[in-house]
Amino acid sequence: MPDFRTIHELAAGLAEGEYTSRDLAEASLEEIAKTDGVLKAWVAVSNDRALSEADASDKRRKEGKSFGPLDGIPYGAKDLYDTNGVETRSSSKVLSGRVPDRDCSAVARLRDAGAVLIGKTNTHEFAYGAATPPTANPWNLAHVPGGSSGGTGASVAAGHIPFGLGTDTGGSIRIPTAFCGLSGIKATFGRVPKDGVAVLSWSTDHTGPMCHDIEDVAISMNVLSGYAEIDPNSGRFPVPDYMDKLRSGVKGAKLGVANNYFKSHMPDVQVAFDAAVGELANAGAEIVTVDVPESIEMIKAAAFAVWLAEGTAYHQARYRRQKDEYTEEVAALIAPGELILATDYLNARRFRSRFNHEMRQMYNDTGIQALLTPTNPGTAFGKDWAEYTAPDGWSDAVLSTAIHFTSPFNMTGQPAVTIPSGYDASNLPYGLQIVGRPWADDFCLQVGYAYQQVTDWHLRHPDPVAG
Repeated sequence: MPDFRTIHELAAGLAEGEYTSRDLAEASLEEIAKTDGVLKAWVAVSNDRALSEADASDKRRKEGKSFGPLDGIPYGAKDLYDTNGVETRSSSKVLSGRVPDRDCSAVARLRDAGAVLIGKTNTHEFAYGAATPPTANPWNLAHVPGGSSGGTGASVAAGHIPFGLGTDTGGSIRIPTAFCGLSGIKATFGRVPKDGVAVLSWSTDHTGPMCHDIEDVAISMNVLSGYAEIDPNSGRFPVPDYMDKLRSGVKGAKLGVANNYFKSHMPDVQVAFDAAVGELANAGAEIVTVDVPESIEMIKAAAFAVWLAEGTAYHQARYRRQKDEYTEEVAALIAPGELILATDYLNARRFRSRFNHEMRQMYNDTGIQALLTPTNPGTAFGKDWAEYTAPDGWSDAVLSTAIHFTSPFNMTGQPAVTIPSGYDASNLPYGLQIVGRPWADDFCLQVGYAYQQVTDWHLRHPDPVAG
């Protein structure tokens, strides 16, 4: 059976001797073997490394030298993260057979904390999308898990592992986290190192954890966060203990709800969001209505200009050598990047700076500590959908819709947490997004934790997948 226990629950059982780390690793490997033929969430499973790391954890625990709450806990890394001795190919034929000889900083930090790497989870090829084919959503196999970190989202939601690593350029942690009913964070830009992680966009890529609940996110962030000299984008801001104020509640906290832009055309999404805001108000938060800067209406266009230019710059030499090995979908996004003028790119970056300034000013003028939005305008789209269509006649392409509420905060680099906030008539999850001031990642988690103390959405799990 799938194991839906959290990091903190599993850590308690390990400490009490109810089971060993090898037991947990073997259970993960067995569940993957049983159900991943249907889910297709994994691209590489590392039995030898997993069992070796699990045995080392058990030895430490027996000797009274456990490293902490992640010691002995299984996890998976999105197939963009370099992993020593384990194939890392960005879920693409282009990099087939590539085996790094070192762990990237994020994986190394988890390794040094005793976490057990089970393997690599599927990503939309080179992170270029929000679907992650062919991975299925455990809540409904006919729907996508979201992307581009869909393999991580599906594997955690299905009970293969208690947490995993994702990346986020326009929403690629938050979209699958929301679509799969999980809790996760796109931390402040530079908070979690991203050296050794394949690039989509240098200036908007983020790395972070995807978990069952907010407490697990805090536990993970305590290990993952902090400056890394090898990463030129790594931030030097002091790292808090994310558990320190996690249970402080939201009484007196000033939380914003936007009058504009973050309104869903899907009535059920809006109803679920309004109910979540009501729960936080009942918990003591002060809810303030705010006007998001009008420039937000153009930020997605600016984001695409940045992504196309930076993504193509990363792939250019390889694409010219191995064009036929890229999928048509990814090639269709790399090729237009060749046509982005330097002036187009620079104007997009200038517009981004203006938007960033106006967002900071909005927070300052209103005094809000975080902005609340739905994570997505709709729930997980079907594998065969080309667009979303709302009852009022509105429609838009699935990719554009999926990133609509998430991508602005890649451009600002603000921390953004997503947590489950309900389920639609098809039993697909809704997400609530909590967007904080830069470096206030811990406050976003504090708000999320307070919400999860008065709701049970995060305690729900999909039915076991029939293999």
